[in-house]
Amino acid sequence: MLYRPFHAALAELLETTRKRFGIAVLIDCHSMPSASMGQAPGGRPHFVLGDRFGASCDAKLTRFIRDVLQGAGYDVQVNRPYAGGFITEYYGNPARGVQSLQLEVNRGLYLDEANLAKSKDFQKLVRTLTDVAVKVFAALPLLLERRAAAE
Repeated sequence: MLYRPFHAALAELLETTRKRFGIAVLIDCHSMPSASMGQAPGGRPHFVLGDRFGASCDAKLTRFIRDVLQGAGYDVQVNRPYAGGFITEYYGNPARGVQSLQLEVNRGLYLDEANLAKSKDFQKLVRTLTDVAVKVFAALPLLLERRAAAE
């Protein structure tokens, strides 16, 4: 029940944005441990993009973000081991102009997991994510342009 105001505000923001710009993009950020049980530290990819196998986000946008992150030297997986959760599934509706992508960030990129303190690489991750946002905003009109059926 505590989540209802959050979801009401998110739904309103997405709908207002979609009406104003024709599309809305929701990037749902999560963090994952750098390793899972039985895996060496750092054993997971740097990022996992989850688009519910294309159901919640246009594949062109998912690929674009993957390519930007890979171009910056990061290991990026798509939909494995995380394909997206409730928010991605519930809000993502590309046919209606709402793109929803889950972005899992490996905690080892920004956190000393033993001490729960920012790592020396924290600012590097801030710069990377800022660069991704700038590039996505610039590319969105071409990535997700809607063409008339006669074209």
